[in-house]
Amino acid sequence: MENKHREENRNFDMRAIRTVAVGVGLFFVAALALQYSDQLFAALGLAWIAVMPLLLGCVFAFLVNLIMARLERVYFPRSTKKIVASSRRIVCLIGSFLIIGAVIAVIVNLVFPELKASTGVIKTGVAKVAGDFYGWASQNLDSIMGSIDSASLESLERSFTDLMASLSSGDSSSVVSMLESVFSTAGSILHNVFAVVVALVFCLYILLDKERVVKGANSALDLFMPASAAASVRRAAHVANQAFSRFITGQCIEAVILGTLCAIGMGVFGMPYALAIGACVGLTALVPVFGAWLGGAIGFLMILTVDPMQAVWFIVFLVVLQQLETHLIYPNVVGASVGLPGIWVFSAVLVGGALFGVLGMFLGVPAVATIRTLAIERATIVRKRRADEKAEEA
Repeated sequence: MENKHREENRNFDMRAIRTVAVGVGLFFVAALALQYSDQLFAALGLAWIAVMPLLLGCVFAFLVNLIMARLERVYFPRSTKKIVASSRRIVCLIGSFLIIGAVIAVIVNLVFPELKASTGVIKTGVAKVAGDFYGWASQNLDSIMGSIDSASLESLERSFTDLMASLSSGDSSSVVSMLESVFSTAGSILHNVFAVVVALVFCLYILLDKERVVKGANSALDLFMPASAAASVRRAAHVANQAFSRFITGQCIEAVILGTLCAIGMGVFGMPYALAIGACVGLTALVPVFGAWLGGAIGFLMILTVDPMQAVWFIVFLVVLQQLETHLIYPNVVGASVGLPGIWVFSAVLVGGALFGVLGMFLGVPAVATIRTLAIERATIVRKRRADEKAEEA
């Protein structure tokens, strides 16, 4: 018994020493980071620019794999022919990109022509309102000028004079500044295009040989981590993969349901642009809970160009549909797919949106589902361990 207590004390001392050493090391690292913060942020910025296309490629690969994995399960799954096995991956990969391209083409062809037409009507209406306002202002110029004090008029006149002088001077600095802005914008566009191209190429490499990629990641875990830590990382990655896969699938199903209901309801009530607005609402509904309101705002403006009263009734219809979606469709479709109760889904969207904006709203639900699952598993292990310790003491 005495040896056991001595061993426990020795283990406690070693843990205390390690804790103090880690704390001191973290303190010095934090001090150095504060002292060289500018250089650190510059280095991190360069690292982010270099790594961002690869991370974007991983995201593309994850999303495309959701479709490709399902196609592989239906592409002659019981066939033993060599040609089928060798062509399965490439055929399903091409099919996945064709499906994504077809969905994008349908949305573009449904939404953008109607949106362009309604935008033209809005411009015409704004021009008419501006003309009416100009006519009214011309007729009531004396009363308008009488309501403005002389100091405001003098300030306005000076501002206008300065503006005209700067425009007529032909200052070369303005031209240089404009050219710098143009080149900066063009460079940013080219950089983003290059990043997307690199991401797509990296995505193809991952998907064409994903088994080897997974095997390499597992080998790296075994090489650089203890066995227990590697097992924990694998478990966390498995839970996160399930949560994000189910969430994205459920979110797409929910968006299709909401867009279809919106289009059908608008068709029943005789509202214009039913298909275009339904597609727009469904597309924006990919952002959880609140995303459909953006599509609703676009739909309101489109209907407003035809009939303002119908635009008001569209808002009423969308409010009712959103209540149905928020309290019935979303918690049961998306919440059930990730294993979260409705209140957890709603809270995850609110907190994620407050912290990280639209991206936080989209990723908040699967992130909370992952953390909740891992926490429940950890709590179960701790309770079992405590129960075993109590049984041994008894």
